[in-house]
Amino acid sequence: HVPRTTAAMEGMTMTKKNWTNIVVLGIGFFFLFTAFQTTGFVQTFTIKSFFSNCSNVNGSVRDGGIEISSSFANKIGYISLCIIYTFAAIGGWASVSIVAVFGPKICLIVSGSLYVLYIAILIRPYLPIIFIGAAVLGAGAGVLWTAQGQIMIQNSSKERMGTTSNIFWLMLQSSLPIGGMIFFAITKINSNANGCISHTTNYITFGVLLALGIAGILVLFFIQKSSQTAVSSDQAGVNNDDDETIATKHLLVGSREHDIVKETRTHAAINALANAVKLLFTFNMGCLCFTFIYTGYELNFWSGVFGTMIGNMKAFNTYNIGIAAAFVGIGEMVAGALFGILGKFTNRFGRDVVVLLGMLIHFATFLLIFFNMPDSAIINDKGDNKGYLFSPSNIYLVHLCAFLLGFADSIFNTQVYSLIGVLYPTDDLSAPAIALFKFFQSLTAAVGFLTSSFLVLKWQLLILTVLATTGTLSFAVVEWKHNRMSAQQNVQNVGT
Repeated sequence: HVPRTTAAMEGMTMTKKNWTNIVVLGIGFFFLFTAFQTTGFVQTFTIKSFFSNCSNVNGSVRDGGIEISSSFANKIGYISLCIIYTFAAIGGWASVSIVAVFGPKICLIVSGSLYVLYIAILIRPYLPIIFIGAAVLGAGAGVLWTAQGQIMIQNSSKERMGTTSNIFWLMLQSSLPIGGMIFFAITKINSNANGCISHTTNYITFGVLLALGIAGILVLFFIQKSSQTAVSSDQAGVNNDDDETIATKHLLVGSREHDIVKETRTHAAINALANAVKLLFTFNMGCLCFTFIYTGYELNFWSGVFGTMIGNMKAFNTYNIGIAAAFVGIGEMVAGALFGILGKFTNRFGRDVVVLLGMLIHFATFLLIFFNMPDSAIINDKGDNKGYLFSPSNIYLVHLCAFLLGFADSIFNTQVYSLIGVLYPTDDLSAPAIALFKFFQSLTAAVGFLTSSFLVLKWQLLILTVLATTGTLSFAVVEWKHNRMSAQQNVQNVGT
């Protein structure tokens, strides 16, 4: 289960088994994240509806022996998402060691099962269990993505890494449109006059999502161990030893290999942590941290806050949450195709120009949301029905904003990964760089969900605008520095 180094990948030819593993991994994540991304998009609204029982929106309810006020019920989903991303940020540092010890396939299945467990909890939410489940899920999230990365590396040649990554990415991102339409269908059929989610609808919604998550875990069982070592000429030759001698030799060799692999894995995990700390204090990574922070805060906004705002508005039917989720996913897919699969063409303009485009799209989207949606929609239940300019709020404009949020989010993420790949191409630097990216992104998303429980829309949009500006400028500084150094290197090469 030791991941191949870049050097090993260079001499690798992808086999049918490798391609099969990539597709199986993509299908498994498609089902798993159809369940989880939909859960994250709708859970704040569904949990609030469950505890208010679609009627007692101004009083309080009892969950077992716990009395829950309506105002606190509005915040439970935000708090649980904050817990998930906090533990994801912390647990990500241990994920490399965990995957090294147990292997990527086992880690995929076990950590993926934690996602399924959390979805099961929301079928009949109970307050303490929601928070405990969120912490457990967050701790396993880093392991899931580290294991996914190792399987991708193990089954991809250097020449095909971009292709396999884009295939997986598109399969993953197609999960949100499907999940959104599932939620749309369920809430359309089981609509409620009060504009919230009834207990029956909640059972059906998370029951269906649970089944999809379980299907994803079952698919992951079909990932095969990739062939990494060819048979040597010595092994292929004639061996005159008897069967018992051969068996003894294999046991001794296997034992020595196990000790070497264990020592190598431990050493690699320690090195990865040390390299991450060193990278953090470099100029390039220090600048990129501002970009990482922005991707985390806007992740919180589109994945958890935006859908809740739609559900909290009197003018909109609940099923519009599902439609908005679908449009976010479509935006992610379209931008991913343009700037990921067609990256060779779009990168001619420069990554800094592409990120600038993403920032401008986000600015326009934030302005439209500000004009179209009320300040109180983030935290208030069925509050105002008008924005600063549009009265009543326009649902078609909401869905346009959903598409643009997904589109610009995909721009930032694809360009961040692209720049990290260029700046840190070696094995000992790429993994720590990605770990730092995920750490700052998850930590900032957690802060974003926490602030969403008390900051109204205009302050959220102001924070997003400031972070987008600093994140884009810092990204551009690093890109310009890299281009300048590359140009100087080319001149030197020509001179020699």
